Amino acid sequence: MTPLRIALVAEDYYPQLGGVPEHVHNLARELEALGHHAIIVTSNMKEPGAGSQEPVEHADVRRVGTSVVIYANGGVARITVGWRLTKRLEELFRAERFDVVHVHGGLNPTLGLVAPRAAWRLGLPVVATFHTWFPSSVGCRVFRRPLQRMLDRHAATIAVSSAARDAMARYFTAPWEIIPNGVDTRFFRPGLSKGAPGPRLLWLGRIEPRNDLGTVLAAMPRILERHPAARLTVVGDGPWRSRMERAARRGGLGPCVHFAGYANGGRPGYYRGADVYLCPTRRASFGVTLLEAMACGTPLVVSDIPAFRDLAGDSHAVFAPPGDPAGWGRAVNDLIDDGARRETMMQEGRRVAERHAWPLVAQRVLAVYRRVTG
Repeated sequence: MTPLRIALVAEDYYPQLGGVPEHVHNLARELEALGHHAIIVTSNMKEPGAGSQEPVEHADVRRVGTSVVIYANGGVARITVGWRLTKRLEELFRAERFDVVHVHGGLNPTLGLVAPRAAWRLGLPVVATFHTWFPSSVGCRVFRRPLQRMLDRHAATIAVSSAARDAMARYFTAPWEIIPNGVDTRFFRPGLSKGAPGPRLLWLGRIEPRNDLGTVLAAMPRILERHPAARLTVVGDGPWRSRMERAARRGGLGPCVHFAGYANGGRPGYYRGADVYLCPTRRASFGVTLLEAMACGTPLVVSDIPAFRDLAGDSHAVFAPPGDPAGWGRAVNDLIDDGARRETMMQEGRRVAERHAWPLVAQRVLAVYRRVTG
């Protein structure tokens, strides 16, 4: 088959970390491995990188406009600003002779709106993947009709989960396809990792309100009461880090909570070094870190939200009520005490991750490209 030239358009990409940058990066890599040419189209980010820990970006990245950080949906988001963005994207798409434009963050400002317009001016098919879940949206409600008209012109509409699809389906109709996020099962894999004695707990993510590190910190006294040797490692950075560090100190948790800071390539080691991974996120459309932990054979305690139920199920995770420190304390203590269940979860979780291996996910996305390009 003829190789395709694919534009992967994303508001978020490295050095920004998160589910969408990981998704776009790994999809580009797998498409290249399959013999296609994938170019990531994103914006210029002013924030400095993380030095030696900064992720290595895809070999072919084009940056248009400037990324601005805003607060939205309980966390940090980005929009792209700049003059003549649609025209500049149109010129880029023409020069690169793309066969298909794949927008990640469909209908989201800014690139989710201007990139499709640029593609349609050139007669290019547009595929959109929807990555987010939200309880409601004033923007979708107010601009429902014009956004629906835009959505009708898309050649394909993908959601990463039924939760993401259902959030959009409250406002829009489309022939939704569900193609999940993937995980690199070669990078994230079980292995021996020597750690400190006692129950080792891990929280990993961007430190912002929707990821709710505060609930885990509030649950720690209950965990320490039953397991005095328990230790929590917090991996990640973000605008609320200093606030969470102060909360840990005020709660007298300094000796048993370690803020490890930003990590990228070292994530598998943190998962393997943990007895339990904790994910108290209140809003999520999927759960990429859950997949990473399961791929490493790490048992999970996670928020009882639809996206996590869809991904993990009762046999692969323990579910705790969002925002309830007492409930989290009970859930973590019970799992620490149940070695047999942790052993089962280690084996079953790896099987879930293997069903989401990136080569399998990329083949499903490629089938969409083949269909829409005829």
